[in-house]
Order: sequence, then structure tokens, then C-alpha cells
Amino acid sequence: MGRKASKATGNIYYIARVQAAEKNGVFTSREKAALQLGIERSRLARIELDKIEPYAEEVQIMAREYNAPYLCEDYCNNICPIGLARMLGSTKKKVRTDSLERLSLRFLSSVQSIDDISRKLVNISMDGQVTEEEYESFHKVLRALNEVSENIKSIKAFINEHEDLRSRFDADLHL
Repeated sequence: MGRKASKATGNIYYIARVQAAEKNGVFTSREKAALQLGIERSRLARIELDKIEPYAEEVQIMAREYNAPYLCEDYCNNICPIGLARMLGSTKKKVRTDSLERLSLRFLSSVQSIDDISRKLVNISMDGQVTEEEYESFHKVLRALNEVSENIKSIKAFINEHEDLRSRFDADLHL
């Protein structure tokens, strides 16, 4: 696989491509993936970096090629104006911004680097102080830990919003 795109690690389309690359080497880089998908490489990069929203047709192609049908559901629930309007009109409730699938993917993405974070934290703390040279690394460690923590909170909030789940896991939520 090519280099890990650290700025894209929480992006659902990036995560789906990385998972697809485990089974199909054509998805190991954006360049190869873009050729396979028929999407311009720079456009795919902007989608994976959350700089632009994909078109519905692009989501359908990615879902099919990556074998990730949840991409379509996520798009309809969170991006598509028609899907959002239907959800709002049929439920008369606040539109849920994240599905359990998306929350799970964000969580998995944030914990993939936990070994690296742990090594950095051990190296920084070995002498009992944070030196000037270690501040940047320590800041990255804290940001990564915050991301994991926020993803855990999001999953707990999802459970709390759903009565059938909340009643089963009430004692474990501690929100």
C-alpha cells in the first residue's frame, strides 16, 4: 500500500478504499484507484480529504468497486438533499448526522494508529519530562487520543439516541 494519508484517516471513502486495497492491489494508491474508478485523481483526493462532496454517481461507483454498499446509505443519509428531506419529512425529528457504520469506521480509523501513538508517548515520557523537541510529537499524541475519545463518545451518543439499544446498554453508557 502507498503512504497512509494522515489527513484523510477519518474519511469514509478513504477508509473504504484502504479496506478494498487489502483484497485488490489496484486500490493501494489514489492514482491507481482513480483510473479504476474513472474519477480524476485530484478529485478523488479532494473527496478523501473532505474538501468536496462526491457526486451520487461517484459514490455508486466507489460502493460497487470497493464492495462497500454502506457508502450509498451514508451518502443518502448525510449528503443527498433529497434523502435528507425525505428523512426529515418522514420522521419529523432532527436528521441523524451519522450512521452506526460511519461511527464505527471513524472509530476504527482512529485506533489504527494506537501502536504508533503508544510508542511516541513512551519515548516522550521515558525521561519524565517533555523537551522542546518533543512538544510537536506530544501534541500529535494528544490530538490522536482526543480523536479516539470523541469517537467513543459518538458511539455512546448513538446508543443513547436509540431506545432499543439504550435499554440494553444503559449501565455501560456513563455519558
